[in-house]
Amino acid sequence: MGDQSRNAGIDIIKAICIVLVLIWHLQPISGGMLPYNNYAAFLGREAIRLFYHNITLLAVPTFILVSLYLFINKASHIENYWKKRSIRLIQIFLFWVCIQFIVYLLLGGKLPLPLNTIIPGGGPELSYVGASVFYFLFILILCTMWTFLFLKLAEKIKLILSIVIIALSCLHFALSSLYGLGIDTMAMENYYIYIPVAYYLQNYKDKFIQYRICFFIGFFLSVYAELTFSNIMSAYGRLSIFFGVLSLVSLFITGRFTTNHPIEFLAKYSLGIFALHKYFQYLSNSLYEIFKHQGGIISIGPSAERMLQFIVTVALTCIVAYLLGKTKLRIYVS
Repeated sequence: MGDQSRNAGIDIIKAICIVLVLIWHLQPISGGMLPYNNYAAFLGREAIRLFYHNITLLAVPTFILVSLYLFINKASHIENYWKKRSIRLIQIFLFWVCIQFIVYLLLGGKLPLPLNTIIPGGGPELSYVGASVFYFLFILILCTMWTFLFLKLAEKIKLILSIVIIALSCLHFALSSLYGLGIDTMAMENYYIYIPVAYYLQNYKDKFIQYRICFFIGFFLSVYAELTFSNIMSAYGRLSIFFGVLSLVSLFITGRFTTNHPIEFLAKYSLGIFALHKYFQYLSNSLYEIFKHQGGIISIGPSAERMLQFIVTVALTCIVAYLLGKTKLRIYVS
């Protein structure tokens, strides 16, 4: 997320994705806010559920695809770029995992913890806000290394391997959804498919864009199939997520859209916002509960409380990411 070109389409995609991450983790609106005694409210709850499970979850695999796309673009004309990129990703991963452990210990967490808490988990879970988000960085490191090896193959081998990876991944996603078999969020089988996609996106972008209507049709059909025939057990190992990622990227990668300052800010600091938001979610929730129990805040209802905490968390996250971006720590946030 932190290594980006000043490409308007890429900036828009990153801005959309980081907003989706914030909405998914903070969930300012929930179906429980709506009444249960009328059909309109039922439709509203279903729309909210659909948005959370089929739209917000596009963010992480889209970040993977875009990061690999940018990596392939730079690796094609910068010698040994893979080394520089891998070292930087490892450095960022270790930095934020250390921060996660420090916060965990400050909040009273106990040691020792199993090795998979670090690799691939990205650090221990925090109370109230859940698991670490830094598994994403570990996944991105692995995807980058696998992509480097993929680029070394002959073109015919790339084509054959791409067909095999995409076909088997799609089959795996379909069968997993059909039979209610979950694919763990940190499992690499969620992400292999984006390696060949990133390669052909980089080399055949115009043709990729021409197929966007097919991607949208695939997205809507797979969402319909999931709603009708399957139990959603996986976050990212689903056909709806795969086609949703292709649809989102094919729509904005064209470069026909213009950006503005908020979009450029979100894109530039997407890494920092991604890394920091759960800490400020914990802080805002804790402070609100303290003031509420001490009578310093009048109860404003659960809906307003969630929205207020969302606004405070996002504001603090963006401010701190921006300030860190002005220091020597900027490589960890932008």
